[in-house]
Amino acid sequence: MNDPSRSAFEAELRRLGYDELEPFDSEPCGHEAADECAMFVMPTRECKEAETYGALGWLVYEGCRDCCEARTRTLNCGGMFTHLRVFADGVLAERFDDDEIRPAAAPIDDDE
Repeated sequence: MNDPSRSAFEAELRRLGYDELEPFDSEPCGHEAADECAMFVMPTRECKEAETYGALGWLVYEGCRDCCEARTRTLNCGGMFTHLRVFADGVLAERFDDDEIRPAAAPIDDDE
């Protein structure tokens, strides 16, 4: 995916078979700029039992940059994700994985 926009990322997820994005289970951001940043995360099998990548799914948190950064740091310390992308003002700002996103129907590798 060459387009670093959030909309292109979401379109790529749909193309790969990931239909529904779930909200990230966290306190909502109550700050004024609560829509400037979005964090997309695919949890690990330790967090959610699943046989396919689609069953792991994607969680989305939207908030200000400080709130997104705080959640990203927490997840990064705990290694609780397979993929993590952060978009600021609609453009990819950070990613914490090098792996290609597998299709939703693909079985999860034993080492993940």
